[in-house]
Amino acid sequence: MIITDKEYPRLNRDGDKWVLVLVRTLEHPIDEVWATLTEAEQLASWGPFKPERDLVSVGAVQLEHIDMPEAETMQGTVLEVTAPELLVLQWGDDILRWELSGDKERTILVLKHRFMEHKQAPSYAAGWHLCLAGLAGRLEGKDMPSMVGHKAYNFGYKELYAQYAKLLGMEQEISE
Repeated sequence: MIITDKEYPRLNRDGDKWVLVLVRTLEHPIDEVWATLTEAEQLASWGPFKPERDLVSVGAVQLEHIDMPEAETMQGTVLEVTAPELLVLQWGDDILRWELSGDKERTILVLKHRFMEHKQAPSYAAGWHLCLAGLAGRLEGKDMPSMVGHKAYNFGYKELYAQYAKLLGMEQEISE
């Protein structure tokens, strides 16, 4: 799997934390993308976790990891919702900020993942790459396999990790 120019990430420092920014253009109306992002059953079909409820209102939510039985269910919190343009979710200690803009034909999706440890950036980038491919496939009506958790390794996770480490200038840091 090769990362295209459109998929290049940005990694920014935010105080003592890091923000990974991924941008995707999806050839689908914003309302469809919003539903796939916020409805619990749809999110569980492509994302890394299954929420106990739809992510359409502020408040606590349990997030169950997909294909990682050893991982504990995490407490999450929907921090902000402005349908169909903004979803901010606390996932453990991390913050996921989903910004959508678009029209009846296409949507620009911006994911900003805020986290602590710099060395996690290639892992998050590779994981979200696969998740966003699953999101795009789901929007296209494809029956997508789960590409998260341990199954990610069957879909090029290691290669994506190496490519993102290189793109983010972290090859040396990761090999140490």
